Amino acid sequence: MARAGFGLLSVLLSLLVIGLLGAVALNHYWSATSDPRAGSAPGEGVSPDQSARLAEAQALSSRAMTALTLCAQTTGMPADMPGGASGRCSVAEIASNAGVGPNGVTADGRWQITSAEIRAGGGSALIGQVSITGLGGSAAGLSASLFATPGGMVSRCDVGGGPPPASPSAGRGC
Repeated sequence: MARAGFGLLSVLLSLLVIGLLGAVALNHYWSATSDPRAGSAPGEGVSPDQSARLAEAQALSSRAMTALTLCAQTTGMPADMPGGASGRCSVAEIASNAGVGPNGVTADGRWQITSAEIRAGGGSALIGQVSITGLGGSAAGLSASLFATPGGMVSRCDVGGGPPPASPSAGRGC
């Protein structure tokens, strides 16, 4: 007696193939779609060398933001004050944890942390900014800022020799 219909193995293989094709298609879609909050797509109009230097700036700003957050928490930043309060941590206090000298300059002299601040926002959100400026070598003329916002971290860059972006909507996406 012959059976009608598909076997379990053929249905599972079909689902596997459809899932793999869907995953590849979504991966291509997400990598080709730029973040609308970023203004321009990261890397758009930036040379490969500038892109590599901006990645260095982003790594430094991330380390500095982490060190700043840790410092603010250990110094007892009040989280429930209306309007927030300053973290009261200087660049010199976070320098060793951020991987820079007391004046905020990296060991190779190419980058400097120009500002670092954090405060308690509404609820448990931290609001702050770390700004990095390129001083010399291939970093000259580049700058970046990392912003802690209630919605998450926002990284912005400037490749035209200007100061670090002053707000999460200034500059370009990095």
